[in-house]
Formats: sequence, structure tokens, C-alpha cells
Amino acid sequence: MDTLNQKVSHLNALYHLASADSDISEVELVYIRKVAERFGVNLEEVTLNSAEPELDLPNREYKVYTIFHRLALILMIDNESTEAERSYCFNLGIRMGLHPNAVQEIIAFVTAHGSLNTTPQAVMAIFRKYLS
Repeated sequence: MDTLNQKVSHLNALYHLASADSDISEVELVYIRKVAERFGVNLEEVTLNSAEPELDLPNREYKVYTIFHRLALILMIDNESTEAERSYCFNLGIRMGLHPNAVQEIIAFVTAHGSLNTTPQAVMAIFRKYLS
């Protein structure tokens, strides 16, 4: 992430994805806090709210892939994935300008294999299949 605004945008997207099923588990909150710590962002200074997040994306495609990987991980971080979460994740991917088939395949991969087994290499391999 290049700017504070991009980091906050991503944290808001994570929060919205985690709450898409109207329930945020403790493990989802811990994951969001860990991402914030990695970014050097104090969550107490950031407002995570119910308003639809504006996506402020980096200008490098590979950075957007990394963002989507992090979003996809939260789908199964609590070992369950609802249709509402998968649908919201898909819509985020489309809003990010990602290939719909790649987004769908990554969501299916995370759902089938879990967050711990979804490596950046696996996600990149899926994105590479759809590069034109």
C-alpha cells in the first residue's frame, strides 16, 4: 500500500466483507487488526463504519492482486463462508477491475482449501491464467 488513504480503504473493505453476513467473528476482527498493524495503522484512529467503502487502489496491478488475496483470505478465516460474503467479495473484485473468472476461481479456491492453504503463489497462478 502506498498511502494512508489506500490502507484505510483496504481495512474498510475487509471490515465490510467480514460483516457481509451480519456477523463479525473474533477471528475476523483479529485478522483485520493484524493487517492494520502490518500497515502501521492504529485502528483506534480509523473509523470502520457501515457506509460502503470507497476503493482507493494502488496504481500497480500486482499490488491490487495482493489486496484481493487479503480480501479472499478473510472469507474462510473463521472456517466458514456464507453466500453473502462470497457475493460481496466477488463484487469487490469486480469493482477493483479484476477479471470476473479469476475472482470467482479464487473465491472457490479459498472456500475449498481454507485461508491457511491459500498462498500468494496460488492466487497469482489463478490471476496469470486470465491475463490477456
